[in-house]
Amino acid sequence: MHHPLYNNGGTKVSTPLPAELTPFQKSLRGKSMPDALDAAAAAWPDSLAFHEIEGKQRSLTWAEFRDAVTRLRSGLEAAGVTTGAKVGLLITNRIEFPIAWFAVVEAGAAIVPLNPKYTSKEIDFVLRDAEATWLLGESDLVDKHVADGKVGPVDLARIVTIDGSAQGALSYDKLMVTPTTDRRQGIDPLEITNIQFTSGTTGLPKGCLLTHEYWMELGIFGSLLDGSSRRLLADHPFYYMQNQAYLMLAIFRGGTLYITPGLSRRKFMDWLHDYRIDFAWIDEDILEFPADPRDTDLAMKRAPVSGLPGWAYEPLLQRFGIRGRECYASTELGNGTAVPYDRDDLAGNGSMGFCFPNRESKVVDEHFNEVPSGTPGELCMRGPGIMLGYHNRPEANAELFLDGGWFRTGDVVVKEADGQHYYKGRTRDMIRRSGENISAAEVESQIATLDGVWDVAAVPVPDPIREEEVKVIVVREADSSLTPQDIVAHAREGLAPFKVPRYVEFRDELPYTASGKVHKAALKEEAEPLHAGVVDTKG
Repeated sequence: MHHPLYNNGGTKVSTPLPAELTPFQKSLRGKSMPDALDAAAAAWPDSLAFHEIEGKQRSLTWAEFRDAVTRLRSGLEAAGVTTGAKVGLLITNRIEFPIAWFAVVEAGAAIVPLNPKYTSKEIDFVLRDAEATWLLGESDLVDKHVADGKVGPVDLARIVTIDGSAQGALSYDKLMVTPTTDRRQGIDPLEITNIQFTSGTTGLPKGCLLTHEYWMELGIFGSLLDGSSRRLLADHPFYYMQNQAYLMLAIFRGGTLYITPGLSRRKFMDWLHDYRIDFAWIDEDILEFPADPRDTDLAMKRAPVSGLPGWAYEPLLQRFGIRGRECYASTELGNGTAVPYDRDDLAGNGSMGFCFPNRESKVVDEHFNEVPSGTPGELCMRGPGIMLGYHNRPEANAELFLDGGWFRTGDVVVKEADGQHYYKGRTRDMIRRSGENISAAEVESQIATLDGVWDVAAVPVPDPIREEEVKVIVVREADSSLTPQDIVAHAREGLAPFKVPRYVEFRDELPYTASGKVHKAALKEEAEPLHAGVVDTKG
């Protein structure tokens, strides 16, 4: 059955994805994140919202989560956090991250999630770029980056620390015992909740402006896809959108987030079994795990995947009883497309599926004219809950949206007459390593500052474990004696570990296009990217 899109206007199209909203979901459409938390706490107050699998192994019910958010929000407001403020979050995978997220948002401010692996240089860039004036983080992480009484541009007097406090900083625990006040009402769904940084293709990372509407639409329509799941594995980093999205799914399902310290191949299967997880993101690596008599006893029978090889779908079903279904989403877009769980015929055939019920799509050529069905082109989508744009990037934003509210994804697809989409490639210069998006331009920018480097290009190299590895091709100045180890050491000074290149190659020159740009396509298409002249710095 095809359902009409909930697209708030525009051409009505249809999708075979689930689209019948529950009364609970209907009551919250167009509302705010605090409204959703109020509703969840009222609907299932004694059900677990969170459980930490390791570490302190703490748990919170939905009612306790609501109370903790109220207390921290009251403390932040008393400390001086005001509507419109930007608050950096430097927190690992622990209960305090979702508490801080909702408390900051409820105060009318926006969070700026920070990767705990960032260097001081990267933290300084993100905080300055986002115009952050507050920071909330774990004391040991904050202490590593304090210089001259600040972390980046943020003074210690506006830094809140968890697990102890640096001299001059505010205590999280003390803020949590501040007398509580009523939260504000009538929140605009288009108010910004997150400046969520994602690696850009033309320079340093850019901050995506995400709103209440973004998260509410993602939660409502994401929870429709498989509304039966209640035990969600939050094993991705909380600074990234994935765990944040899982929290929104849990709100609309009355589910529980099982929070892990991070990704772990060694512990993943035990987590699935021991906690009866019925929702987790998986990839083909699960098929490489040693056989276990419990393989057929997983609670998880369905799983979202992205880029799962076609050969893996049937073994996944036969060994684990899991139906994998391709889902297409991004930080900028939120939910995009998905393959329905009742369409076994589309599993593994390369389909990205159909539009979510709150999305429309079209495919355009280089002049932004819509192309016929079956013709490759850039995927454009529209509907409520797409990001507002990039923070302080007017030139990038000018190219981001087409007339009629169409968002340019930068991905090349084919759209068939029945509404299916097939992924063909990326138009943007990105490297995808172990689930992390890495801007080639950012890697190049760091290495280019090293004395003796004349020119540099960063390109992806296929890797069976990490999907892609980072390779840099360096042209040295005439009198330079730089070594691959020099390149990597300099990269480590300004880049997080996952961005540091593994492979280094020296050449006399790089190929250029007629327009004067490095010919990245030619470099990526080389038959032997790891030929004898390439040095594996981990080898």
